Amino acid sequence: MTQSVRPAVVDCDVHPILSSSTALLPYLDEYWGDQLVAALSPTYEPNYHPRGSAIAQRPDATQDKEGRAATTVEGLVKDVFADGFTDFAILNCLYAVQQIHQPRREAAHARALNTWIARDWLDHDPRLRASIVVPMGTPRAAADEIAYWAAQDDRFVQVLLLGQSETLLGRESNWPIWEAAEKAGLPVAIHIGGVFRQAPTSVGWPTTYLEWYVGQQANLEAQLCSIVSEGILQKFPATKIVVTEVGFNWLPPFLWKFDKLWKSYRPDLPWVDRLPSELIREHVRFTTAPSDGAEEPGRLDSIVDRMGSDQMLVYSSDYPHNHHSGPRDIESGTHDGALLDRIYRQNAADLYNLVVPTTSGKAE
Repeated sequence: MTQSVRPAVVDCDVHPILSSSTALLPYLDEYWGDQLVAALSPTYEPNYHPRGSAIAQRPDATQDKEGRAATTVEGLVKDVFADGFTDFAILNCLYAVQQIHQPRREAAHARALNTWIARDWLDHDPRLRASIVVPMGTPRAAADEIAYWAAQDDRFVQVLLLGQSETLLGRESNWPIWEAAEKAGLPVAIHIGGVFRQAPTSVGWPTTYLEWYVGQQANLEAQLCSIVSEGILQKFPATKIVVTEVGFNWLPPFLWKFDKLWKSYRPDLPWVDRLPSELIREHVRFTTAPSDGAEEPGRLDSIVDRMGSDQMLVYSSDYPHNHHSGPRDIESGTHDGALLDRIYRQNAADLYNLVVPTTSGKAE
């Protein structure tokens, strides 16, 4: 037997799936439970990656009786921790309570969903952590949800927002969310997905899933531009942001253009007292899946160099989604062990205040 020693890992984007809306009934009060049943228990499971598409789930994932992965904690834990190197996994539940366009119902379902995550998932494995799903339609209610779970359960380690919001996230109407997250000491993850109160692109509705998915990058660029330009990072200086499941190859040219135009428009936003790229490097992190070519030899090194920081990437598997390259394939993009340790472990440990061993060993 030999001992293979590799970096310990924090997986920053893992998706538990609610198999049926009726799973929330134990966590809804009588009124909202009756409302759900009366409406014939509609599901708000989003169709971001249509079932049956190549990207929807890995072919080797543990599946339930309906052929779906990540619907049970046993199956998810088995798959995510199967390599023996993953120490923690951050659960980002995409069940779309944000698409319930009735404020009180949205808030009630967000509370029930978070309680389901805590009881049916976090209670079953100490290696799991989770994001707080918030009712984005009412920022004050979202702030209340953050404060509630921050006081109740320290296994919730960040706040989950969606990239396609009704209003840009930097706008003053959304400040209660940023204020509550900073007060709780929690990062804010901005994940692909949307509330779908309007077209998912700035120029209208696409007709294919491919257009929708490619267009998510533009949404996240707009959100970062809004957050920086509206002064969120000055008003709430402890803010940390995790841009999730939208790649990171696009970041260097975006930073270049943002800096270039900021120099021309500085009188328009005098509160932005530094280059936008400096603020983003300090406050924003990006998950590694999809890697979008960073697994090619030398490519990860090149991208990190152009980013100007080795602290901006955090590892993610995006389980159960199935991208064109495996999540660990990024190792082929560099020979720098210290960089891999930062991506796999240290950057996320710093972000989420986790104690993660330097290495994990696996007997072979």
